[in-house]
Amino acid sequence: SLIVNYGSNSRPFWGQIGTWLNRPEHCAKAGNKLSAFQAFKEVNLSIPEFTSSYEEATLWYNEVFSVVCRSLLNAHSGRGIVLSNREMGKPLVHAPLYVKYKKKRKEFRVHVFQGQTIDVCEKRRFRKDRRTESFDGYIRNHANGWAFCRDNISEPIDLRSLAISACNSLNLDFGAADIIWNEKENKCYLLEVNTAPGLEGTTLQKYTTAIVSWIRQQ
Repeated sequence: SLIVNYGSNSRPFWGQIGTWLNRPEHCAKAGNKLSAFQAFKEVNLSIPEFTSSYEEATLWYNEVFSVVCRSLLNAHSGRGIVLSNREMGKPLVHAPLYVKYKKKRKEFRVHVFQGQTIDVCEKRRFRKDRRTESFDGYIRNHANGWAFCRDNISEPIDLRSLAISACNSLNLDFGAADIIWNEKENKCYLLEVNTAPGLEGTTLQKYTTAIVSWIRQQ
């Protein structure tokens, strides 16, 4: 049997035998923001600075850095994110994970299957108004007016290799790496790898093709 695991952290009673694509224990590690960052750091991947220390985060805050406070380690779509910034009057809050905010010119999602990239999208604004608090780009999710696009993408040179290395560091058979690009440094930074990315339209088609092709090679 082949079991395609879409982000589950637990193994069902009927899943004790068979071939897995993304074992639950690996999804659990990827889904926990702190354990994922620790895995990325172990293999020296390009990531923003992070800490679980409130004291260290306070130093960043006092030096007028924006600090992304992750109050939830297992969340998606911006849930549990609190942006702290001294100049903006947004206080630092207690959280299990703090990430020093890295400025980004572009943000990408790179889908990887068995060590190969199968889809690349760029996150862009689709809504023109600025009524939402986070529309300035700090938190780029659909609710704040951002969507993934495939047209006219200019890829940074280190984009795909970083996505593949990210999945390898978590022992994932497939995943969608969220990566930002800092224009000043001309460098990509890894934010996370999703083990249950949105699957519809072209993305669903590409995963289906990749999985069927892989099965036929076994």
